[in-house]
Formats: sequence, structure tokens, C-alpha cells
Amino acid sequence: MGNDDVKQCRGSQDCHAKNHMCQIIIQKDLGRIKELAKGAMFYCKNCGRAARSEENLCNPSRI
Repeated sequence: MGNDDVKQCRGSQDCHAKNHMCQIIIQKDLGRIKELAKGAMFYCKNCGRAARSEENLCNPSRI
């Protein structure tokens, strides 16, 4: 997410992106969580969750 102008959500209360880990966890879709976290290359600076793609995190940073 190289664009600093993009407003970062601050976690599950603020997030409206259905593909972010914080929203998938609320849905309790454990199979999808497991698949998205496998081979994680990024972590969220807001909540600490990890995912293979930065698209699945609110505030991603490379591990």
C-alpha cells in the first residue's frame, strides 16, 4: 500500500472491507482465515494479524 493518501482503517470497528482479516474473523470463517494466513508475508500494524497478501490487512507492513 504505497499510497500515503489512502486512509487506513483502525481495525474491526472502523473497517468496512470484507476482505480484511479483522472482518473475516468476526464472520468466524476459520477456513478462509487459515488459507489467507498460510505463508504470511505481511502483518497488520493495527492488530498484529498476519496474511499472505497486504490486501487482507488494514495497515500492512512486510514481515
